[in-house]
Formats: sequence, C-alpha cells, structure tokens
Amino acid sequence: MTTASSHASAGRSPISRSTLLRIALSVEAAEIEAAIVVWELVGVRNSSVEYRIDEAAEEPWPGHDNRTNAAEVVAYLDAGQWRRLEAAARTTARRILARPLWSESSMPERDWRTAWHEYFAIVRIPGPRPLVVRPPHIAYEATGDELVIDLTPALAFGTGQHQSTRLCLRLLSQHVRGGERVLDVGTGSGILAVAAAKLGADSVLAVDIDPLAVDAASQTARQNQLSAQVEVQEGSVPDGRRFDLLTANLTADILQHLAPSLSAALQPGGRLIASGLIAARQADVATAYRAHGLRLSEVEAEDDWRALVFVA
Repeated sequence: MTTASSHASAGRSPISRSTLLRIALSVEAAEIEAAIVVWELVGVRNSSVEYRIDEAAEEPWPGHDNRTNAAEVVAYLDAGQWRRLEAAARTTARRILARPLWSESSMPERDWRTAWHEYFAIVRIPGPRPLVVRPPHIAYEATGDELVIDLTPALAFGTGQHQSTRLCLRLLSQHVRGGERVLDVGTGSGILAVAAAKLGADSVLAVDIDPLAVDAASQTARQNQLSAQVEVQEGSVPDGRRFDLLTANLTADILQHLAPSLSAALQPGGRLIASGLIAARQADVATAYRAHGLRLSEVEAEDDWRALVFVA
C-alpha cells in the first residue's frame, strides 16, 4: 500500500473541511499497540483496529481465527481535524514505527450526525449492581437495581462497545462500595467517571489530555445530572492528591509510563483498575506497578483483552 498524497496534488478534487476521512496506519499485528500510541500521542483516542480477513468458503469453526497478520489502526476525522494533525501524526509514526504506511480515503456523503445510530445499541454490564449504557436514540426503562448511563457517542473513546471499557465497568460494579474519591485518568467520553458516581462514589475527578474528550466527558456528566459530582479537567494525574480508587483505560505503554504517578495517587489500601491492554502485555504492566509497591489482586478477561486490579 502506498502512502496517500496530499489533497493539494494535481488531479485531486478539493475536499471540504467537513468531509469525513478514514485515515489508516497499516501495520503487522505485533505493531498494533504502537500504532494506537501514535494516534494517542497526537490526541486521537478513538482509533479502531481493523484486521484483514482471509476469505473463507465457510464460517470459521470454533477456536479458529481467519484474521491475517495484517491490520489497520484507523481514525475517522473530518478533513479539518486531519489537516491540523497530519504533520504531527506522520512525524510521530516515523519515530515509533519503522515503515509507517498510511492510507487516506473520503467516506460516502451522508448525515453523520445520526449515522452512528445504526452502530450503537444498549450495552448491559452484569455485576452486583448491573449497569446499562443507553445511547439517546433508544428508549429504555431500568428494571430492578439496574443503573442507566446515558451516553452520546462522540469523538472520544468509551461507549461500552469495546472489551476494555466493558471490563472496567464490570470491575467498577464490584469495587465501588460507596463514599470513595475516584480518579479517572484518560476519561475519554466520561463513561467510567459517570459509572463510578452512579455506583455511589462520593466524588470523581475525570482527566484527559484531549480537549475533545474533556468536552465529551463534561457532556456525559451533564446528561446524567452529575456535573456537581463529576469534575472534568484537561490534564493528567494531579500532583499531591490521593484517591481511594483509580481507573485508567489506556494502553499498555501508557500504563507503564504512568506507573509512578498513578501509584503515588493511591491512598494506602486503595485500588487501581488498569485496562486497555492485551494478554501478551499483562506481565509488563504488572511488573511496572509492582516496582512501585502495588500488588496485583485480580485479573478480568474478555477475549484477548485484560483489566488488572492493583492494591496499594
């Protein structure tokens, strides 16, 4: 695959700044996490992984995977956003990946304000107190002791559709017992921060380095009438403050990088829920936090994704 040329190239028709683009980094499977980090370092936290599939004459049998070793780590951005990020993204990719291969294509014209409706449904999270994530286009009445989180998908990670988010929600249902001070690092859409508040946390600080995520998380808190309980700030782990419970749904590399500050932010006996890593990186992340005095107490799994609970 060749690198996409600039839209200023001869013969290329002009593209509106509002046109939605599919920007992909082509990588091998072993490079997926590095490609995700490339996007995160330029402020895009909602990239997705799309594997190439071997065409088969029939459905794969149980236990068989027809994915190839080739994948794309994709971000969907409007043309104006991509023009602002492009130079930094290409420089970062060259630094982190040996041979970064980019592709860029325009998405078909449609009403993208409502097109996401077809991809988002109710998400149910089992646990001591079940959680239900409800997109606004679906009516839903809670039953029993269900707690409903109203969430409008936006340009920030965290809708409950991804395994790492579901793992965090499941663990929050088990570990929030009421009255905790919670820190949600890399809050994205704010889904985990709002879940913690609904489960009974006394106060929640949600932080993210991406201004788009700060806006999205603030909107999620307002949608759920929790603006007074959930404080949203642009930034990372605050200095000098300690919390009873931390959530960090990031990537293995970022979790390792933040091990000193996240460990220091926990009260003695406090717990850290760390997610966004695959099974192959579990030992790396566990080693980083053990080096800072935390004990791995629990591992939750869904497919190849893992969420780890550490205790200070």
